[in-house]
Amino acid sequence: MLRCLALILIVLAVVNCHSSLRNDYIRARARASIRKPLKESVATQRVVAIKAGETSPETHADLFFPPLPGQPNNDFHPQLRHLPSGNETLYYYSWHIHVYFFHENVNVTTRALAIRQQFMSYFNIEKCLGNCFMGGIFDNCTRMCVWDPVMGVDGPHPYGQWGVYLPNELLMDTLSWMSANHGEFEVLFHPNTGEMVGDHDSQRRAMWIKQTVPLDLDFLRWLQCKWFGCSEGF
Repeated sequence: MLRCLALILIVLAVVNCHSSLRNDYIRARARASIRKPLKESVATQRVVAIKAGETSPETHADLFFPPLPGQPNNDFHPQLRHLPSGNETLYYYSWHIHVYFFHENVNVTTRALAIRQQFMSYFNIEKCLGNCFMGGIFDNCTRMCVWDPVMGVDGPHPYGQWGVYLPNELLMDTLSWMSANHGEFEVLFHPNTGEMVGDHDSQRRAMWIKQTVPLDLDFLRWLQCKWFGCSEGF
């Protein structure tokens, strides 16, 4: 009996001790919060969307590396000479849409291309002609258009996809349509800012409908280094 009572007293003492430590901790945290407010853990960046055909200092060609000698614009990813830091304004020049499908399956490919045709009919658009990648000063894109479907690996894209060049002004309309009509297929919306790795990265600026597809971002890093030289931002 006495032994049991002693054990109970010991347990109560331990509980009270831990409770006291907990209370001290809570009071210390409260005092720290009063003295020094917690910093925000999320940093935001100012973004400006450039309208199609708009002329401004942000659309000046000298801001970007030029194409390599003999390189056509439709094989050129416009790259800023200076990558903006987190406290600098980020300019969105246009968007791309990519709809992914397993190209080795005939039935899947047929369904994916049927959605492509419906998209083209709904928005009354045609295939991209001439040099068309980013729009504006970089090529001769003047309105939304679609590229030929790609049946296999292409750059960072791991399998079949069909793509769209998209001016900023049409982002909401196309995003709404795709959210309702993507069917079984994953869809990537990414901006064109002049820094292609971050533009395709779902942890940074890329947006996905349905789920993400594992893009080969290392290919884009390699491409940036090959074409423009490596820097800390790559």
